[in-house]
Amino acid sequence: MKKKLLFTLLICYLTTVSLIAQRANLDREYFKVSYVSLPSNPILDNAKRTYSSDERGINLSGFSRLNSNATLDFRFDFHGTEIGEVDIHKEKKEKKDKDGKVIETYYLYSAVVHYKSTATLTTTNTEAGDTFSTVFSESAVYKSKTFKSSYAASKYYNNNRYNIRDKYRVDHRNKFVNDANYKVNRLYGYVPTTTERSENFWIIATKKHPEFRKHQEASSALKAIFKKMEYDMPLDEIAQEAQPWIDYFDEIAARFNEDDKKHRKVRYASYYNNAQIYYYLEQFDKSKAYAEKLIANDYDKKDGKRFISRIDNLKAKLKNNELKTRHFEVVTEDLSAEPEVQIQQVIIAEAPKESEKVIAFLINASNDTIQTAINADGLEKMSANAMIYDTAGNLSEILAKDNKKMVLTTGDTYEVATFSSTIANTKDASPKFAKTVYDGKNISLYEHMGKEYVILLKAETEGISTMNKEFVFGFNKKLASFCANCDSLKAKVEAGEYKNTKESLLAFCKALDECTKAK
Repeated sequence: MKKKLLFTLLICYLTTVSLIAQRANLDREYFKVSYVSLPSNPILDNAKRTYSSDERGINLSGFSRLNSNATLDFRFDFHGTEIGEVDIHKEKKEKKDKDGKVIETYYLYSAVVHYKSTATLTTTNTEAGDTFSTVFSESAVYKSKTFKSSYAASKYYNNNRYNIRDKYRVDHRNKFVNDANYKVNRLYGYVPTTTERSENFWIIATKKHPEFRKHQEASSALKAIFKKMEYDMPLDEIAQEAQPWIDYFDEIAARFNEDDKKHRKVRYASYYNNAQIYYYLEQFDKSKAYAEKLIANDYDKKDGKRFISRIDNLKAKLKNNELKTRHFEVVTEDLSAEPEVQIQQVIIAEAPKESEKVIAFLINASNDTIQTAINADGLEKMSANAMIYDTAGNLSEILAKDNKKMVLTTGDTYEVATFSSTIANTKDASPKFAKTVYDGKNISLYEHMGKEYVILLKAETEGISTMNKEFVFGFNKKLASFCANCDSLKAKVEAGEYKNTKESLLAFCKALDECTKAK
């Protein structure tokens, strides 16, 4: 009786071991791959793979950078950082005793400010004959540390507001440049790509499974083989070294041929691994055959469908780029610093000249006159603020709201006018430096940042930019609204005699003053 019981127990034990041996847990084993990512909008003629850009952070892989006359041109325009209203946030705090009873109530204060930056990337493709723009936008909320009074929180922010603004301005601009660079390379670039954690094999992880050791050996061998893959090297050697492991997975799939979940799971790993190998060897028909086996195996059909979709998409992209492989040499060079050569003439680029300093007299809000200097190329950059030199040569920032005007020794005058600017991207009217074009009895005309014109009626406190939507979509109507007492001038405006140009706006302002004087 004891012998029969022992025999029964032995049979149960061996059966259990056999069942455990057939159970297969699978682990992801990641491997390295390297190839050239292909563009969605390729420039097929290699001789025309040239680009230019005013932003050094934009670099197009597989193209030559030129100063001008390139197939692609990328103009990057950072519109600055808009600062919202300062809000002092009040937070209630309670101190409790060990019984949970409130024994003290107090408040903490912090400064909260919203920042928003925008930029535009304008892409011109002379090969396709089109131009389009991409707008980038980024918002952030700054919250200061806490203080015991609202005054302390407000004071802290006011003392640090320029550093805080500059941090967001730099961070946002850098992100926009990175985003722009990513976008143009997705559209046009040939980007060498290496990944080590995005693709995997499925390897048996159950130590008691009969194929555990061989699967582990296959994993180590295949990872070492694919580690040799380079984006600019052919795949023949890798294919030759991987073939014995392809054969091994085929042999396992044939051996584990029963129609149960445990066998289907082992077959799934074999079919998946071979589909993966052939996909990166760019033998797409063989990869698709294993993808179809994955679907028929009915363990995880979606992986088979995913392989087929990936294969079809990559084949379409190769066809679009008129290529048969993603492994080739990529030449990227910067020729923008080299002198341009023309037929029978060599143009020697002159060294950039240091910006000249212009002496200026600043009249502040207290009517004090201060002698300063400003870089000539900084004049068109002045808006809500300006960078000037004191008599000792130290550079500092001034705000338009703290001043009235700046008079240059060149004869130009920059008034502080209040208006909403389109190019400075300020929604609300605020004080800005603007060059005086015409200062009449009833009307003034200013030039802001070298490209925006602002009209200010003397009876008003705020000027209006001729780049705002009222002027852009109804120029004659808006200009005519200034001619309430000048019917003859209004008739000329409505007849379209004036345009939204500096010369024409100047002529209008003079005509309005003359009309008013005549009355």
